[in-house]
Amino acid sequence: MTRIALIADKNTVTCFKLAGLRDVYSVESAEEAERRIRELSEQTDFVIILVTERIVDQIHAAIEKITEHKYPLIIPIRDARGPITMKTDLIVELIKRKAGIEVKLR
Repeated sequence: MTRIALIADKNTVTCFKLAGLRDVYSVESAEEAERRIRELSEQTDFVIILVTERIVDQIHAAIEKITEHKYPLIIPIRDARGPITMKTDLIVELIKRKAGIEVKLR
């Protein structure tokens, strides 16, 4: 069985729980988020980990190491406060690394 997880702030986690996602984890610091992502990435049944853009921006180096593997895919999402301008676009980097295609988003 494949699973999807979410790592986010408390408000975003609540929204996803209401939508029916079961594996949701509320974190309060970048260190806690990094630890939880590492734990989930070691479990073979998690194929996608959704992480809010604010968290991704804070722990980008750790996420880069994890995304070197085929799974899990770490997908940045907006949190309840809305989008941010990220230092790097993780989706573009993911496509480039996994498919060998360079994509430019406007």
